[in-house]
Amino acid sequence: MNTANLVTTSSLPRFKQIEAALRQRIVNNEWTPGIKLPSEAELMAEFGVSRITVRQSLASLLAEGLIETVHGKGSFVSRPAAQADLGPLTGFFDHMRARGYEAHGKLLSTRLIAAPAIATDALRLPPGSRLLCVTTLKSVAGTPVAVGMTMAPEPLMRAILEHDLENHDAMMIVEARLGYRLKYLHTESAAIPATVEAARRLKVEPGEPLLRVRFTPHDIDDKPLAFSEFVFRGDKFTYKACVRR
Repeated sequence: MNTANLVTTSSLPRFKQIEAALRQRIVNNEWTPGIKLPSEAELMAEFGVSRITVRQSLASLLAEGLIETVHGKGSFVSRPAAQADLGPLTGFFDHMRARGYEAHGKLLSTRLIAAPAIATDALRLPPGSRLLCVTTLKSVAGTPVAVGMTMAPEPLMRAILEHDLENHDAMMIVEARLGYRLKYLHTESAAIPATVEAARRLKVEPGEPLLRVRFTPHDIDDKPLAFSEFVFRGDKFTYKACVRR
């Protein structure tokens, strides 16, 4: 397939077309973190454009943080953050361990299910789509603090499971281990009474208030990756945030 012919069919400026094509290779992990990009001359030949057009495309990717340049060596695909910096709700283990607490998880179940509407809506999937659902209990110093489930299409969820979900947060695995680039997190929270099942797992009384948090990370192309819903014990976990205008 002739890439140069593909880009000429768009009404976008040529450098934006090339930027989009290169960006997609990075986002899709065709070009993995650390790999060296083709030289300017090779990109000029591939897309049939001038050096200045190639440099405009690379400058946009550099500004976005997708690539980095090393003087005298060329451009390389940058590595995602060492951990997903999406706050203590999604980075629970790292958040707790950074404060000196011993934090671990326990995998309770792994099931392929017909996803509930809340999950298909969040993931923009057709009703009834099948998702792999993993239920996890999170504890601090041996005390259960949160329990919940994470759902995603089976290939992604199985890839997450390969990286020790009992000791690492799913979003850290997605970004730092699997190479996805997270753009933002959609989240909502509410106070709810503990169900009998949640109370049993968290060792609280049924009906006791819990903090329910639902969150969906989106990648750099605004694609939702997974849907999670966790309930936290109010007496063992405090969530603080600074909201700026």
